[in-house]
Amino acid sequence: MKRSFFLLLGVMTVGFISGCAYLQKKDEPPPLPPIEEVKPPLSMKSDYFQSFPWSSLQSPKKDGNDPETITVTVKDGDSIESIAESMMGSAGMAPGLAAYNKMSSSATLHPGDKIVIPNPIIGVSSKIAVKSKGSKDFGEAERMGVTFKKGDEYKLRFETNTNGFLYVFRKGAKGVSILFPAPLKKSKRNQNPEPLMRDSGKVIAHDPVTLPLGKNGFVYDPKNAGDMLYVFMSMRKINELEELKAKTPIRVEELEDVMRRVKEGEIKSDPPVHVLRITDPGEILGFTLNIDG
Repeated sequence: MKRSFFLLLGVMTVGFISGCAYLQKKDEPPPLPPIEEVKPPLSMKSDYFQSFPWSSLQSPKKDGNDPETITVTVKDGDSIESIAESMMGSAGMAPGLAAYNKMSSSATLHPGDKIVIPNPIIGVSSKIAVKSKGSKDFGEAERMGVTFKKGDEYKLRFETNTNGFLYVFRKGAKGVSILFPAPLKKSKRNQNPEPLMRDSGKVIAHDPVTLPLGKNGFVYDPKNAGDMLYVFMSMRKINELEELKAKTPIRVEELEDVMRRVKEGEIKSDPPVHVLRITDPGEILGFTLNIDG
């Protein structure tokens, strides 16, 4: 009898513990699915890829570990044209994208295939055109570092490979001034002038900007030897620099603060061109130049 009692008690205890465990499990939330890190797509307009240097790019890595590219996994119904349209803004980019991925532009894609899209490159070409004293016209624009004589005039010429916003500051013995965009000039009649493109800082791909505007150039004075240019370019407005446009005086430390946002060591320099591979349209290309080398 006593043996039967302990046996029954054991069965009831096991049942009670199992019941508690069951109730405990009912109250617990279901396990979360595993977290999968997915790199957000960099959706760009087609003009960000104008004159894209396909031939100079390294062969694509399809393992998703190249920070300079985005790897797209093909889904049912995808084609090179549809991927170029959705990711690069134009189906017209398909031939270059196909060649980059070592395939024909007419190749049939299958679900699970990998297509690698290189991140855009933003770049600025910086040149200078000189008119010697006594000459009628400016010479051809050439890379920075020319030899000046007192009284020579010069113009600065900048060209970008994408639409975006350009900012050019000049640092000399008398401080920092902004060369581009041109400060808005107010008058008694017009206290709120509408900005022109040159005032807004907006630039068009392959449409050169020449400074100063107008017929005459800057006049070289040996006292200004060593003047430095701070050049910034981005696909979007750079808020910190927008605030400096109407500020007087501008401190060089404020320009250096923006320069620290530039990817250190990422800019490739092949004068007169400076380029940067970007992963976000808000990233900044920034560099400095000496006007007279």
